[in-house]
Amino acid sequence: MELSLQSDSETVAASQTQLACPACASSSISAGLHVPDHEYGLSYRACYRQCEACGSLFQDPMPSLQELAGFYPGDYHSMAHAGLLSAIRNRIRISRLESLASRQSAILDYGCGDGAFLVDAARHMPSRQFWGFEISERPETAHLANGAVTVVKGSLPDLLAVLPQCGLMTLNHVIEHLPDPLATVSALVRKLVPGGILEGQTPAADSLERFVFGARWSGYHAPRHTVVFSRSGLSRLLERCGLTAIATQGAFNPAGLAVSLASLPHRQGGRIRRSGLPWLCFLAAASLLGPIDLISGRPGVINFFARKGAG
Repeated sequence: MELSLQSDSETVAASQTQLACPACASSSISAGLHVPDHEYGLSYRACYRQCEACGSLFQDPMPSLQELAGFYPGDYHSMAHAGLLSAIRNRIRISRLESLASRQSAILDYGCGDGAFLVDAARHMPSRQFWGFEISERPETAHLANGAVTVVKGSLPDLLAVLPQCGLMTLNHVIEHLPDPLATVSALVRKLVPGGILEGQTPAADSLERFVFGARWSGYHAPRHTVVFSRSGLSRLLERCGLTAIATQGAFNPAGLAVSLASLPHRQGGRIRRSGLPWLCFLAAASLLGPIDLISGRPGVINFFARKGAG
């Protein structure tokens, strides 16, 4: 897929506009770093700036929703569900949701893809009502798992018009894809019951992995990741959305580290095939290196948790 590059004059004009960090709102912003697509080989090079206050990264210029839609190829990896790694990942997520969910309130998976994970979750967590959302140009609603799962596709207002109050919302590798995370998360929080929980998983900009791999770090996932939060930046964003009891912890995610390793031979971007013997070797190496990443205190991927106040 060929995407046109922004001209130098347009880039200069954009840089002269007062920028603010999407995470903490600071206007202290560093110079940009252009990062190629190391996973799907798009010619577009995303420019990331870093907030000098919280350390979060964000694209400048920020792509529009229409531009973002063009960055996801038909074989995008999140739409594949087969394989042992996918099954293990789902089971870990379900265990986390089981420990957080109440039986009385609905559960929302924002960025649910085709809803396959929710169908699996409904099988393990009977009597819960699950909702899923995925952005789409055409609004539609599907009912899965004998009515236990409702998947809404369309825009955020389409979801908010039908979504009940929820006790738990999960954003698993989603918040870093949002061009305006403050607006989106704030709108979702209004649909959380008092005491309700928002949780998820996301790459961490202040990680050892980013320091080691630089522009080849999988957390950029350029140009699809719009905002890559540091731990303090993510906490600040969640506070700005009205959430409390915010916590983060390292997560074991060998696929992310495997992508970083597989990107090392790329000079100007490239494509990674997530199957076959080479990919299995990268996963094996990532699994061995994963514990080092966790004990470093600067994990490449973090789980996050926050609660809506009772008042």
